[in-house]
Amino acid sequence: MRAEPGPWLGAAVGAAAGFYTALAWLGALSRAYPVSPALNGQEAAALALALALVGGWLGWRFGPGWASLAASGLRTVRQRLFRLPALDVLSGAVGVVLGLVVAFLLSPAISRIPWVGAYLPIAVSLGLAWLGGALFAARREEWMRLLDAPRSAVEPAGPPAPEPPVPEFAGAAPGARPKVLDTSAIIDGRIADLYRTGFLEGDFIVPTAVLDELRHIADSPDPTRRQRGRHGLQVLGTLQKELGAPVVFTDRDPAPSKEVDNRIVLLAQEMGAQVVTTDYNLNKVAELLGVAVLNVNELAGVLRPRYLPGDEFAVRIVADGKQAGQGVGYLEDGTMVVVEGGRRFLNGDVDIEVTSSYQTAQGRMIFGRPRSAHLERVGQA
Repeated sequence: MRAEPGPWLGAAVGAAAGFYTALAWLGALSRAYPVSPALNGQEAAALALALALVGGWLGWRFGPGWASLAASGLRTVRQRLFRLPALDVLSGAVGVVLGLVVAFLLSPAISRIPWVGAYLPIAVSLGLAWLGGALFAARREEWMRLLDAPRSAVEPAGPPAPEPPVPEFAGAAPGARPKVLDTSAIIDGRIADLYRTGFLEGDFIVPTAVLDELRHIADSPDPTRRQRGRHGLQVLGTLQKELGAPVVFTDRDPAPSKEVDNRIVLLAQEMGAQVVTTDYNLNKVAELLGVAVLNVNELAGVLRPRYLPGDEFAVRIVADGKQAGQGVGYLEDGTMVVVEGGRRFLNGDVDIEVTSSYQTAQGRMIFGRPRSAHLERVGQA
């Protein structure tokens, strides 16, 4: 049976490596003992042949596995590099080059260290190259700002430059900023209705961390949490398949070690995107970092009908108020209505006149009193 080229190639490489290892060892031995060589010619040839045979057997036995492992590692590195943005690759390459330059300048001094002087420069070169690449890739935006600062300082004053264009993605409307969705906005579900009405434009960015959190909630043993998680996945399916929204799933993660909310805000900051959420705490964190937020709850509160003092409408009293004689009712959108003297109309409808209204963190509250005409009708009855 004919052997595959892999083992033969590994045997050849291993034999050559063993042969040259023997020559290097014999050369070092002859330099150490120049007066009386430790081995004669026949013994040296036998040693070289033995090491060549051992190297050839090792290459035959393990060469294909090593080659496959090396090819797999190269494919993984290539795939990860292709997924990186061009600016990250450029910044990392500059950092690697600078790290190697620093290592080259340090190598004459490092090579004089006893015992490790022959190998330490290699380790220092690899370490500085990795450190330079990682540092420049992580701080690429700061380096770009530093490079732009001298140029802006010497340029003559003139009209303000236009703002840089917002990064656009495939399927995004011209000029529309992408929207990074958090878990609460997806589970809430109203974002699909907003997109259906045309009030939201641009790509919907769903980080892998948010998708994993939805899957974790959907697999929860708690029936309520499981239902919420499945509803969120259905909302994503509705956006992507039924409504044709440009939903983009990304594994880009600027801070893998932090919590999901912080990672969402940092991702939006890095991409120049807006955060869509219903989470009050996430809203505040994003505002502190200067990231634009679209809070669905705030939008719903703004769109609720506004009633001014003197406006009249009918409401059904369903509960007692906190103060004596007060009655509480609710409008169709959930707005609480507190009616002075409305307790006697409990479980009934009453025509009221608005006296004031307040906007709170929980929503809008309307205060009113029964209309005189309504009281007259009740008295006659």
